[in-house]
Amino acid sequence: MSKSLAPLRAEIDAIDDEIVALLGKRLSVVHRVASVKMAENLPAVLPDRVEAVKRRAAEAGKAYGLDPDFMATLYQTIIDEACRVEEGIFAAGREDAPRS
Repeated sequence: MSKSLAPLRAEIDAIDDEIVALLGKRLSVVHRVASVKMAENLPAVLPDRVEAVKRRAAEAGKAYGLDPDFMATLYQTIIDEACRVEEGIFAAGREDAPRS
């Protein structure tokens, strides 16, 4: 490995660690969102919200020189995971619900 690349790779690794931590925090909030949605009888997936989040990310990314299509694709992946988690929480909640 190039000695001149080592500090840059370490910097990238540190940034990646921050990204992973932030994704973990985001999914913690997703758990709380799922609880509220269940309590308020809302569906796990709200298509209008999905599109709004992707648009917001694409727009915010412009300030950092990030391609809007990349941001939309990245956030689609993040949202897909959030929806998978929420749907799992919903399924578990239905299993725990009292049967009539």
